[in-house]
Amino acid sequence: MECIGWEEIYGQEKAVSFLVETLARVEVPHALMFTGPRGVGKCSTAVLFAAALFCPAGRPDACPSCHKVARGVHPDLHLVEAEGSQILISQIRDLEKDLSIKPKESTRKVVIVDEAGTMNQEAANAFLKTLEEPPPETYIILVVESREALLPTVASRCHEVRFSALGKADIEKFLVEREGMQQAEAEKIARLSGGIFGRAMMWARNPELAMHWTRGVELAASMRRSSLLYLLEKLEEERQLLEDVTASSGEEDLEIYIKAMDKRAGEQLRKRWEKREKRETLKLRHQAALDLFDGMSSFYRDIMLLNLAEEQKGRASGGVTLMNREWMEELEREALHLGSEESMRRLEALQKARKALEANVDIGLLLDSLVLELKGLTG
Repeated sequence: MECIGWEEIYGQEKAVSFLVETLARVEVPHALMFTGPRGVGKCSTAVLFAAALFCPAGRPDACPSCHKVARGVHPDLHLVEAEGSQILISQIRDLEKDLSIKPKESTRKVVIVDEAGTMNQEAANAFLKTLEEPPPETYIILVVESREALLPTVASRCHEVRFSALGKADIEKFLVEREGMQQAEAEKIARLSGGIFGRAMMWARNPELAMHWTRGVELAASMRRSSLLYLLEKLEEERQLLEDVTASSGEEDLEIYIKAMDKRAGEQLRKRWEKREKRETLKLRHQAALDLFDGMSSFYRDIMLLNLAEEQKGRASGGVTLMNREWMEELEREALHLGSEESMRRLEALQKARKALEANVDIGLLLDSLVLELKGLTG
């Protein structure tokens, strides 16, 4: 995100129109709640809206202030994200301290709480006080999939802005028209992303991150025929690849900003930057692991569809809507050996692994136990 204009947000015209109108009327609610499916641009829109609130022009326009927001170094922008699987009360206490200090560059402060539904009970109760009595010229944006994920007392104090789901055709069109991709590649990414816009954008702009999905499909395709030793070796390779995933640092930008500050402010900015980079790296690694599991799941899903089509007898495999069309030979071969019941068992094992990943179980242990369960070697 570059904070150059509202056109950076795709397919959310209704939500963007509301935000632009509130800025024009200078009637911005002090607390907003962005709701909608994962990966449709809620957090990106929140960042753009923050840029508009700080920008002298009242809109994101790539000015120096907007550039700072885009790089995550604006001193009056406060981003709260989960540490591990939760937003903790200690983070809310730190936020309260930050908000008690006057703005450093702007006349306003903006808080973005990403995945606000991960606030634990203590954090949510503490945050309620901030919502009820926010400091002057402080604007709070909660990003969450649905209002039901929040305490009713928290949700009731926010103005809801709804974001809509995007279909495969919408994503494909964006990739072709905005990203300049070839139709065939755009169709493939839109199909494999499962309709998650953020995942499609990440793969389109960082093709190396899509390999984890592909490796997941490869593992699933070789699971029955490969030895346990071979599979464990492949999973160790994947674990190493996940550890190598890092967020881009933008260190040059950081040094430019630090040089323009006094020593104390520079040290504070560096600490904020380092924490942000650590969070971004952990998020990328987490998403890469999810992609691995989802790639494996997609293979077994396709096998189930092929088996169901065969059971119904009236439909040929070519008419089945498969995610992994490029793997048709492997899918048809494995479908001969894995029935619907075994495919479902493997899908359930992968769903359990996905939940364990969300609970921050060690990825190495998780991968090892997963392959044992998929091979049917657990009791």
